[in-house]
Amino acid sequence: MRFICFLFVFIALLVVRAQTLVVSVKDVKTNEPIPNVRCSLAFLKADVDSNLAGISLPNGLISFDLKDCKSLTKLNLYFTHPIYQGAHRTILFDPKLDTTQVLIYLKAERVQEVRAIVLRPNQPDTVFASKKYSVADFELGANGELFLLTYEKNLLKDAQLQCIWNNSTLFLQNIPERAVGLKRDFRGNIHVETQVNMFGLQRKDTALQLGSIPKDYYYKYIAPIVDTSLTQQFYSSYIDIYPAFEYGALDQLDSTYKAILHIQDDLMMELYRSEYKWVDVRTKLWAKNLENQTGIDAEIYVGANVFTKSLYYQPVYAPLFVANDTLYIFDYPKDMLRVYTIEGQLLKSIPIFHHYHAKQSGFQKNLQQDRKTGKIYTTYEQDGNCFIGLIDLTTGAVVQKVQLSFRYVDKVRIHNNHVYFIYRPFESTQKKFLYKQKIPTKSS
Repeated sequence: MRFICFLFVFIALLVVRAQTLVVSVKDVKTNEPIPNVRCSLAFLKADVDSNLAGISLPNGLISFDLKDCKSLTKLNLYFTHPIYQGAHRTILFDPKLDTTQVLIYLKAERVQEVRAIVLRPNQPDTVFASKKYSVADFELGANGELFLLTYEKNLLKDAQLQCIWNNSTLFLQNIPERAVGLKRDFRGNIHVETQVNMFGLQRKDTALQLGSIPKDYYYKYIAPIVDTSLTQQFYSSYIDIYPAFEYGALDQLDSTYKAILHIQDDLMMELYRSEYKWVDVRTKLWAKNLENQTGIDAEIYVGANVFTKSLYYQPVYAPLFVANDTLYIFDYPKDMLRVYTIEGQLLKSIPIFHHYHAKQSGFQKNLQQDRKTGKIYTTYEQDGNCFIGLIDLTTGAVVQKVQLSFRYVDKVRIHNNHVYFIYRPFESTQKKFLYKQKIPTKSS
């Protein structure tokens, strides 16, 4: 009898410990979850005012542990967000329930409206046109060189690399392998990526030469270097099959490494690790064997090999730029623009929201830096129209949007206050040409 009484008491304690309030915050118009909503929970307990606080995750959920509130009947919830209207909700809490769920809809209030500057009267200039070759990819050098990856009929079979400067062809060579595209490294050197190797273009004496580089060497030792300053090299541990990475700096004077910022998409990481629960036993055994051999969690092996192939996985996006001896990291998972000194010391964190409502605004994860001016732009796409948005680095807001004249453009690059892009008219026999269009300033 004593044992049975003890069992009932133990079960009752478990019920009390399991009491949880789960709040789901969504956009009233799009029904999408809203991250980073601050919620304060006020209640009266034992005639004493008590408060709890929380911030919504990327899935819009906020959880409060109410295990100590068994006598509570009334909760006051207050919601705040920089671009949504505040809200207040009072609910009655039943301590007999394990979990109480609340759904809150917020209305966007201070969504940034930026006047689009239409460039249709100013027709783009043709940079490269050919009746024989189409442009597949391009890059712009610091001194105005134009590097083109062109092809006649099939990029995988007859690709060639051209270097043009002052309307003169400085270099022209066929690519011996199946070409994929062009890559620029931290020094500004241009590489041709193929399905097997990387081909680097380097200057020797007065001539340009194309040399082969193993692809694994390039992505292991060259690609992780994001940018450089006079004495610092800024590294990234980013890989597209893991929803977290780290930025760091290597001091070239004393060879010391300093971690700058850890980037992580919390929601994606939760889903990534949860995939282990649902795979078959054979996959779990395979992952556990690898965990015993390497020390890396079995959940990570399953996430990398299974979850990344699903429709739900999105690689984390948080680019880094160096401008005016200042480091800017767009921490989109946390809605923050992190500003650092060139030595890696945090100066300030600025809330950013220009990536919100991506389905309506057409926000693309494709930030561009004008290497001549240091300005940073974001890109939007709506109904085939491409917009270039200038980001104010003091506020994190988009202060000017420019619409390109042509629709469905490809490979947008920004250089020296001009937008470069590849375009071919729809249902036309014209080859893919390279165009450029001037970005107007506010004073123009």
